[in-house]
Amino acid sequence: MPIVKARWKDEEHIIRDSDMDTMLNTLDTVKKQDSTLVYKGKNLEERLIVDHNMIKCMLCLLYIFGRRLSGILQLKKGDFWTKKGYLYVRFKVLKKARRRDKLTPKTRVKRVNMKGQWKYVHYIVNYVLKLESPDTPLFPGRSRPHTQIVKRKDETGKVIKTYEYNIKETGIMSRQRAYKIVKALNPDIYPHWFRHSLATQLAEEGIDPWQLMSWFDWDRFATAKRYISGTGAMTRDISNREVG
Repeated sequence: MPIVKARWKDEEHIIRDSDMDTMLNTLDTVKKQDSTLVYKGKNLEERLIVDHNMIKCMLCLLYIFGRRLSGILQLKKGDFWTKKGYLYVRFKVLKKARRRDKLTPKTRVKRVNMKGQWKYVHYIVNYVLKLESPDTPLFPGRSRPHTQIVKRKDETGKVIKTYEYNIKETGIMSRQRAYKIVKALNPDIYPHWFRHSLATQLAEEGIDPWQLMSWFDWDRFATAKRYISGTGAMTRDISNREVG
C-alpha cells in the first residue's frame, strides 16, 4: 500500500463518497426553483436557483475525472459517448500545457467503467442525454460583450498607460459562478479540491506514478510523487478507471 503524501493545507479531509452523497442530497432537499441562470442571495435556496441536474452533473464530473474546473465547464454534449460499458469524455488540453510541449494534442479522451462508477455516472449520462445538439454546452452562462480596462503601472504605482479591450463572454458558466455553487453546498470544499482528492484516492488504490501522470496529464514526475511514496513496483490495476 503506497503512502499518501499530505502536503497541502487541510488535506486531511479528502472528498469521498460520503461528501458527494451529502452534497447531492442537499440539492434534493432544497426547494425546487425555476431553471434560471441568476445567482443572487445569501441563503442556500436563493444561491441554488439553477437546474439541479446540471449541478449534479458538474459535481460528478469533478469527482470522477478530477479535471480542472475550466476544462469541465467547456464540455459540450458532443464530447460524450458510450461504448461497451464505458463512458468516454473528450477534454480540451489547456493552452499552457500545449505551449510546454508542441506535441501535446488539443484534446484527450478519458473513460470510466460505467458499472463500477454508476452511482455517480448516471447523473452525468441522464443530464447529457437531455441536451439537444452536439454543440450544446453542458453548463451554459450569459453571452454578452463587456469592456475590460487594464492599467499599466510603473515601479512607483503610477499609471503610465491604459488599455481597453472589448471582450465577448463565451456563453458558458464562469468559474466564479461554479465556485460559488460548490461553496453553497459545502463551505469547506472548492472545485480544485476534487482533483487533489481523486489523486489521493488513486494513490490509495495502488496506482503507480506514471499512471497518475497519464490520468491527470501531468508532465512532471515530482507532481505524481507528491501523492505516492514507496519502493518497488506498484502495478495493481485500477478496476473502475482506464488510465491513458
